[in-house]
Amino acid sequence: MIGEDAMQEIVVDSAKLHDFARTLCENAGLRSEDGETIAKHQVLTDLRGVHSHGTRALPGYLNLILDGKMKPQPELQIATEGPSFAVVDGDNGMGHLASTLAMETAIAKAKTTGIAAAGIRNAGHFGAAACYSIMAASNQMIGFSTTNTGGASIVAPGGAEAVVANNAMSYALPIGDGHPIVLDMACGVSAWGKIGTLRMYGKPIPEGWLIDDTGQPTNDPDKGRFLAPAAGPRGYGLALIMGILAGPLCGGLMACNKTGDPSEHFFFAMNIASFTDYDGYVEEIQRGIGKIHTSKTAEGVEQAYLPGEIEWNNYDNYLENGIPIHVDHLRGLAGIADKLDVPICWEW
Repeated sequence: MIGEDAMQEIVVDSAKLHDFARTLCENAGLRSEDGETIAKHQVLTDLRGVHSHGTRALPGYLNLILDGKMKPQPELQIATEGPSFAVVDGDNGMGHLASTLAMETAIAKAKTTGIAAAGIRNAGHFGAAACYSIMAASNQMIGFSTTNTGGASIVAPGGAEAVVANNAMSYALPIGDGHPIVLDMACGVSAWGKIGTLRMYGKPIPEGWLIDDTGQPTNDPDKGRFLAPAAGPRGYGLALIMGILAGPLCGGLMACNKTGDPSEHFFFAMNIASFTDYDGYVEEIQRGIGKIHTSKTAEGVEQAYLPGEIEWNNYDNYLENGIPIHVDHLRGLAGIADKLDVPICWEW
């Protein structure tokens, strides 16, 4: 970033941030291997420039553990399973842990059955949905992940009361050599975390994003109690369906019936080689990517990008040169580090 944004940021080495995040988790009472899992997912998310769901969220997760509201060492169990499905009980632990097990289970089953799904109940927020779809893409599979978060925050079109959650959904599709195509989106017009990012950087909330308690749009974050759905009825419909896949299907509640209950999550993995020749699939994908990249663009636009490509460009840049992180993000990490007696890994 450049200009005013850069003046608010400190560049942090990703490896140091990873070790720091893992140590925070360990000092909060998590097992070392679980701290490693969480650090890996959250720093991957920061590397892709999605700071709202990266390490900025870690103090909130760890404070839930320190306050006794979430288990630091959950005993994950597969509650039910068959050849191509499984449901994991997260034992009120961090959602990243149960989600990693669920997607690993779906990938293993899909190697035999071609496609497998896994659900989770009784777990915490799982961070960025892309983390888990990317796991499948790394195994030459198409991955999907979605969630049913802890309560409703999106209105139906024309509504003045939240009835669905701002559920994220992600697909990841391998392309052979190179980063996978990754669609990772909220069903609302924005993730709540992105609104927090805009406020952090002192930027205005775009028109039409927030809805007040009379059902009218507002760009005042103090009056905007709810989010508008992305693309009106389309986003509303997606949010509802994602919440059912990851909610009632997995033994949970619909968002409109929740009062801060744990989250539920849902995943599937599709083994490409079970459907078609993998090399032929890659050849056609690469041919299509070439046409997309060289397609005609509007004046002033350099090129058309694939879903997730801008984030992967961030990843390549930040992995080599460090991650630019807002000072308020780092202050939040410093606060939980002080509470857990962990030295910080950056210079102010």
